Amino acid sequence: MKDVISRDLIFVHQNFNTQDEIFKFLKNTLIETKRGTDAGGIIKGFYEREKEFSTYIDKGIAIPHCRCDDIKDASVVMITNDKPVTWTQKEEQADIIISLMIPASNENQIHIKILAQVAQLMLDDSFVSLVRNAATSEEIFRAVEKLNCQY
Repeated sequence: MKDVISRDLIFVHQNFNTQDEIFKFLKNTLIETKRGTDAGGIIKGFYEREKEFSTYIDKGIAIPHCRCDDIKDASVVMITNDKPVTWTQKEEQADIIISLMIPASNENQIHIKILAQVAQLMLDDSFVSLVRNAATSEEIFRAVEKLNCQY
């Protein structure tokens, strides 16, 4: 199994304008890192999840997630955006995006375990501040390496 998060899955100081741009970037990142395929299910999965209820949590943070057959390896992609992006509702303005992408098979309910760890990190104001102010992906990676425990 590949690590759930790696340095090449953390992107700081991005300049996205819309949620759609972010979803396309997330899909392309999985394809480029050989963690997913381009059969169309990843973006569709994000939008289906947002229809259930918004993945915006608070404090400028969104945790979009999806499970589908196009995802080969469980992955967490982190993005800091230089300006807030409207998420599902106009009042939801996200500049930190932490995306969970999980294979449809989802052995051992891995998405629940990862989501719980990510949510716990997002409750820590010092961690949120570190992510928001990080100059490099390495700074964030050192703080989130613990997400790579074996599932």
